[in-house]
Amino acid sequence: MTEIQRDIDLMGMPLEGVVAYWLSLKKLVGGSRSFKSLEQEAEFTPEPFVRHLLELAFASHLDSSRVRELALTKGEVVCATLDRRFDLMRIAVMDVASGENPHRTLARMGARFHALPVEADRALAYAQELLRLALEKESSEPFFNVHHRQNDDKLLVTLLFYVMLARHHGRIACRPFVPHMGARFFGDALALVVDGFDAPFVRKWMKRHKQVLLEELRGKVRVSVDMCLGIRDRLDYDDLFRVARSHMR
Repeated sequence: MTEIQRDIDLMGMPLEGVVAYWLSLKKLVGGSRSFKSLEQEAEFTPEPFVRHLLELAFASHLDSSRVRELALTKGEVVCATLDRRFDLMRIAVMDVASGENPHRTLARMGARFHALPVEADRALAYAQELLRLALEKESSEPFFNVHHRQNDDKLLVTLLFYVMLARHHGRIACRPFVPHMGARFFGDALALVVDGFDAPFVRKWMKRHKQVLLEELRGKVRVSVDMCLGIRDRLDYDDLFRVARSHMR
């Protein structure tokens, strides 16, 4: 059986890595008349968009046009979710830069939700506990990590921790945690603040970088949809690669 990189991450992987994933699925199917292996692939894929796409294409009886429509809709849902998470990261970084009161940070974050994913008092208490642990634990511990795959409640609490850390110990105290960030968007922006870049520059950098990341993500969604449907339509390997090349620079 062809080895598959199941821990695919559309946000973190380059376009070439996403293409390689779909080509590996084509090799997995080979000339088989059954797509059962791809139904099983969906069960073990942690990437939510890819899992949904595989289920639409190979575990349903929807026609290809309907699969494409629903998959692109799901892609926009994923982009909107990440847009909000990046916005939460932006708020945290800017408040680290200014030494903001975490209560005000939480209020700003709360405006991005219909209702906070965790009660305000509990969020502040959990963040305070992380602040206590920061004095005892290594900065590489996973509970200090910020990642775009985190659930909103955990992400919010971890971001509040960094605002508290900067508030109580200065933004330089965030430096040991920067190399261990799962979300480079947050880690790189936090590094700029720690290194003394002024707040207007960091704000503009985050705004533009977020746009770039989301534009690239939409491109990876589109190539995934086209290649998945190409597998479903039983294109041969060379033609499937030609589909991929249409999306590549």
